[in-house]
Amino acid sequence: MKEPDKSLDPQLWHACAGSMVQIPAVNSKVFYFPQGHAEHCLSAVDFSSSPPIPGIIFSRVAAVKFLADAETDEVYAKITLVPLPSSELDLEDDVVLGSGHGSDNAEKPASFAKTLTQSDANNGGGFSVPRYCAETIFPRLDYTADPPVQTVIAKDVHGEIWKFRHIYRGTPRRHLLTTGWSTFVNQKKLVAGDSIVFLRAENGELCVGIRRAKHGIGNGPECGTPGWNSGHGSGNCTNPYGSFSAFLREEDCKIMRNGNLGCAGNSRAKGNVRPEAVLEAVALAAKGQPFK
Repeated sequence: MKEPDKSLDPQLWHACAGSMVQIPAVNSKVFYFPQGHAEHCLSAVDFSSSPPIPGIIFSRVAAVKFLADAETDEVYAKITLVPLPSSELDLEDDVVLGSGHGSDNAEKPASFAKTLTQSDANNGGGFSVPRYCAETIFPRLDYTADPPVQTVIAKDVHGEIWKFRHIYRGTPRRHLLTTGWSTFVNQKKLVAGDSIVFLRAENGELCVGIRRAKHGIGNGPECGTPGWNSGHGSGNCTNPYGSFSAFLREEDCKIMRNGNLGCAGNSRAKGNVRPEAVLEAVALAAKGQPFK
């Protein structure tokens, strides 16, 4: 995944990511799970040559960068963490896990997401715009015209400008994006099941983003990660949190077995993280240095 040079507007990023995604605020305290990081990799991570490290690392969020993949437009975040001494761990602290910052109370800009139908994704057709989106997110349409029509200009996550013809027509009448939509579908490689996101930014700009549908299950890391230093068996790491990490792996495998997914091979969705990035993060964390 090629990292772009510029961060996205956080509001557009969150609109594309969806309401289920939460990012801890800067200076909040979180737990970093090296094995959980590895489970988002393209391939299995071999920790056998890594320095001894606990299964859980108590950390502070030093920086958050909101990014989008240059090819797929899928949003992701790069978070810089600073390891903290376990003596600072206080589960009564209201900033653990990013809570207590009041960010949820901030007024959110108007946004709308729609899962594309087969008709929407047909590169020779148009996009059927839900009424709420047309009347709340898009610029005001002149309904006295015959037919009511306008050019809608939207900026994507990379700052590229897209122009769509917005028309209100048909029997019964409905809002449609026509000219410009098929070009957008082709260049973004959209298919039915993907979602389109429109957001009206604070500065009045109209933004457009994408949520890709998840297709199938990839080959993720096995539950028993090679060479994992959990403080058990041949590992020589002293884990200040006891055997919690091993418990997670055991329970994870149990869940996979009960769900008839097995414990290895096709049990996980394929991620976008490089194994080298995980090993680098683990090495820095073991030294008490900031890592991503």
